[in-house]
Amino acid sequence: MTFDARKANTASASGQQNALFALITIVVVCGAFFAVLSLPHKAASKDTPLGDRVSSVTIDMPNLPGEAAEAYFIALGKVDPEAQMALSGKIAKAGKLDDEAMTTLVMAHAETVLRDHASYLAQADTKHLDDILDMTRDRLRTASRKRSKWCDAGRYSDLADMEFKQPADFEKSMAEFKAPLRDYSFDVMAGLMIAIEDAREHPVTRGELTRADEAALQGMVMSIMADPDVLPLMVSLQSGADAKKALKGVNVCTLGATAVTAAKTLPQETKGRLLAEAARQLEENGASAFRTGVGF
Repeated sequence: MTFDARKANTASASGQQNALFALITIVVVCGAFFAVLSLPHKAASKDTPLGDRVSSVTIDMPNLPGEAAEAYFIALGKVDPEAQMALSGKIAKAGKLDDEAMTTLVMAHAETVLRDHASYLAQADTKHLDDILDMTRDRLRTASRKRSKWCDAGRYSDLADMEFKQPADFEKSMAEFKAPLRDYSFDVMAGLMIAIEDAREHPVTRGELTRADEAALQGMVMSIMADPDVLPLMVSLQSGADAKKALKGVNVCTLGATAVTAAKTLPQETKGRLLAEAARQLEENGASAFRTGVGF
């Protein structure tokens, strides 16, 4: 077991929240960018680090919405077989559900699982967080390279108008939005299960966030703001330019990959304490702790 607490240099409670939400915002927003990309989901293989470490299922596989959901179900069984059995029972009791309803059921159950195992997640090696960040960045870059229509920031402002003027088209677009969101969410959940499983055998004990962590986060944000792809957009928006015009043609996939790359440069100790703080917040307040800090 390793120990990296620095009690003498502990950040304030408000500073902890701000630092925590800064990283969560980056991860969630970047994940959301990929989530709306119309890319096919690749089955887990030796080329997919998260899926590669998930063994075969030990109970009957329920009818889940895709391979990513199945990989999560398998990973859940390795961490908490009773929770896996309970989820299987909930699915059987619910009967025939569409993919969206099934995802809602599984994710509601997953929130409880994460909360129950938050103490282990707090002690997970940061390599697992890096795996999730790598996965997000790689998919964003792939989407950008393939010129996905969802990489155009202007598309999101168009959706806002479409919701009221063309509700049928809006629902169709939202269906495109939600399908890859499911796969990405299940991939992240599988990664978190792997992190929890590893933490049981190789726990890392950490202290609270420090002022050095806050400084590192501020430096990360500044590096993002100074990026050649980000700076012109910020200048345009701050000048009072029309937001829709400023966003048109902006590649959010590239911006998301930039943000993830910046997050990767944080010191491992800082990422570890951020992960531990996120887990503590989850254990105390559930997922609502993050919904109040992330406007997405």
